[in-house]
Amino acid sequence: MSRIFQVPWKFRETIWILGAVVALLGVTLGGAHLLGIGEYVTESRYTVGYISLLFLLQGIILLGPLLGYTEWKYGLKLKYFGLKNIGVLRSIYSAIGGYALFLGITLIISIFILYTGLKIPGFQVQEDVLAVFGKDTLGLVVAGIIVVGIAPIFEEIFFRGFLLRNFANRMGMFWGSVMSAGVFALFHMQWQSIIPIFILGLIINSLVIRHKSIMPAIFFHVLNNGIAFTIEVLLITEVISLEQIV
Repeated sequence: MSRIFQVPWKFRETIWILGAVVALLGVTLGGAHLLGIGEYVTESRYTVGYISLLFLLQGIILLGPLLGYTEWKYGLKLKYFGLKNIGVLRSIYSAIGGYALFLGITLIISIFILYTGLKIPGFQVQEDVLAVFGKDTLGLVVAGIIVVGIAPIFEEIFFRGFLLRNFANRMGMFWGSVMSAGVFALFHMQWQSIIPIFILGLIINSLVIRHKSIMPAIFFHVLNNGIAFTIEVLLITEVISLEQIV
């Protein structure tokens, strides 16, 4: 099978790195649960600082093994992760088109559920991540920086720049996209909304495959998180009510 993307890693290296990330996340989450860190953080006067450190730790776990191994064996280069500049406007237009497609698909499924009364497990509203930061201005500002500005870049480098491009080379575009979108959805650990996250992953994957760059994916991710963040802030601050947008 011809290689769709030019990447330095062999497939077994991809599995090793993915396994290392899963193991580190498992140990970290297990340790935090046993030590009761979650309860301590939520009751601390420094909640925003602790939550920010936890998100930073999550990002280090996600990218640490990948960047460390790549630097050690191949040397870090932007092209390895699909950070190819295809133009800002082109990336934005592509991201908007992809987001419109995502809204259309989820709207069709939502209408189907509404009129049939069928409950689809895993197709519900995502968990409110802003609640852990608090409702004060500092908490919302920090949450915005992390959720809208930092998380999309970290996640796209790992899931699309690394996993998708390696999986596509090994399995072909279709199954490579399905597998990486599945891993993307599982990593979010929001089982009540795993289907929308999986669909989101497939659409973002299609942008990367089409443009051979993760730049549209980053713009898409920023757009998606930014809209969700804005709606959550308006709800938290009671500028709008849930009844107004349902």
